[in-house]
Amino acid sequence: MPNETWIEPKSHYQATGSVSNGRMTNAEVTDNNGLLKDRNRTFDSKEDFYRWAKKSAGINW
Repeated sequence: MPNETWIEPKSHYQATGSVSNGRMTNAEVTDNNGLLKDRNRTFDSKEDFYRWAKKSAGINW
Protein backbone atom coordinates (compact mmCIF):
# COMPACT_ATOMS: atom_id res chain seq x y z
CA MET A 1 0.00 0.00 0.00
CA PRO A 2 1.39 3.42 -0.90
CA ASN A 3 1.79 6.10 1.76
CA GLU A 4 -0.15 9.33 1.44
CA THR A 5 -0.44 12.52 3.44
CA TRP A 6 -3.85 14.09 3.99
CA ILE A 7 -4.11 17.68 5.24
CA GLU A 8 -7.31 19.01 6.80
CA PRO A 9 -7.60 22.59 5.43
CA LYS A 10 -9.05 24.36 8.50
CA SER A 11 -6.98 22.80 11.31
CA HIS A 12 -3.93 22.05 9.15
CA TYR A 13 -3.65 18.66 10.86
CA GLN A 14 -1.76 16.13 8.75
CA ALA A 15 -2.19 12.36 8.62
CA THR A 16 0.40 10.18 6.92
CA GLY A 17 -0.22 6.49 6.47
CA SER A 18 -0.91 3.59 4.14
CA VAL A 19 -3.94 4.08 1.88
CA SER A 20 -5.94 1.36 0.18
CA ASN A 21 -9.47 1.72 -1.22
CA GLY A 22 -9.75 5.19 0.32
CA ARG A 23 -8.96 3.93 3.84
CA MET A 24 -5.86 5.07 5.74
CA THR A 25 -4.20 2.74 8.23
CA ASN A 26 -1.22 3.13 10.57
CA ALA A 27 -1.60 6.90 10.33
CA GLU A 28 0.63 9.26 12.24
CA VAL A 29 -1.20 12.53 12.88
CA THR A 30 0.50 15.86 13.57
CA ASP A 31 -1.10 19.17 14.44
CA ASN A 32 -0.51 22.58 12.85
CA ASN A 33 2.65 23.00 14.97
CA GLY A 34 4.11 19.67 13.87
CA LEU A 35 3.45 18.01 17.23
CA LEU A 36 2.41 14.36 17.25
CA LYS A 37 -1.30 14.02 18.12
CA ASP A 38 -1.85 10.32 17.46
CA ARG A 39 -0.18 7.30 15.89
CA ASN A 40 -1.34 3.98 14.46
CA ARG A 41 -4.73 5.55 13.78
CA THR A 42 -7.15 4.27 11.14
CA PHE A 43 -9.48 6.50 9.14
CA ASP A 44 -12.23 4.99 6.99
CA SER A 45 -12.05 7.91 4.53
CA LYS A 46 -10.55 11.35 4.01
CA GLU A 47 -13.85 12.82 5.28
CA ASP A 48 -13.55 10.71 8.44
CA PHE A 49 -10.09 12.16 9.01
CA TYR A 50 -11.37 15.72 8.36
CA ARG A 51 -14.13 15.27 10.97
CA TRP A 52 -11.68 13.84 13.53
CA ALA A 53 -9.10 16.59 12.90
CA LYS A 54 -11.60 19.45 13.26
CA LYS A 55 -13.06 17.93 16.41
CA SER A 56 -9.58 17.37 17.89
CA ALA A 57 -8.60 20.98 17.08
CA GLY A 58 -11.83 22.35 18.59
CA ILE A 59 -13.14 23.68 15.27
CA ASN A 60 -16.93 23.66 15.13
CA TRP A 61 -17.48 25.22 11.69
